[in-house]
Amino acid sequence: MDGSAGSYGAAEEALMNRIAGEIILSKTPGEVMKKWRLLFELSQSELARHMGIAPSVLNDYEKNRRKSPGTLFLRKFVMALIEIDSKKGGVHIKKFTAMTKDLSSVILDIAEFPEAKSVKDVVEAVDGIILAGREGQNLPVYGYTVVDSLNAIRFMDATDFLRLFGANSMRALVFVGVSKGRSPIIAVKIYPIKPRMIVIHGPTKPESVDELAVTLAEQEAIPFVLSLKQDVPSLITSLRNLYR
Repeated sequence: MDGSAGSYGAAEEALMNRIAGEIILSKTPGEVMKKWRLLFELSQSELARHMGIAPSVLNDYEKNRRKSPGTLFLRKFVMALIEIDSKKGGVHIKKFTAMTKDLSSVILDIAEFPEAKSVKDVVEAVDGIILAGREGQNLPVYGYTVVDSLNAIRFMDATDFLRLFGANSMRALVFVGVSKGRSPIIAVKIYPIKPRMIVIHGPTKPESVDELAVTLAEQEAIPFVLSLKQDVPSLITSLRNLYR
């Protein structure tokens, strides 16, 4: 979630992403919204007032009478939960953040670019070979996340996935420790929010990348890139140099 409208700590950001991810993935998002409102012990009127909407609008969402909430509405909803509870001493925030998973072994590096870079800029920085989505080279990229693929499989569940997107989804998701490249593409395919591009590091040549992964990337219209950087530290350094 983008915390630009308020100042949040890492634990609060993780909690916000957890709530948002659960709502996004649910087939009945309104029920999940209601669940979290009740967990924070808030009335519809109090939460709606903080969001600047009528209680009837929130009620319609909770009863799934409206289509799934958009990004802006979802951001307002999650931020309102956190901000109201903060003003009351943060009792629920403390309780729920204690349950938030530590993903430090999964997210090796994450950053937002102060100004847009292009897909082509990222490809060049990581010594990349474009395997799919070549037509998207001029698309803007606003950040990156470097993900340990093995630890992601071991420690993450679906509701954690949103945390990979940092402050925005128009970013490069860079998966390291990859064998064939299929798992990252499948994960992205089934998740409703898509990154701007996917970079994998591990295979030493394009022929070693799973053909299905390339096909799926083409179907999703996502630039899919193989980085030939010598190792992970040099890959991370090259990404950091993009915003320095």
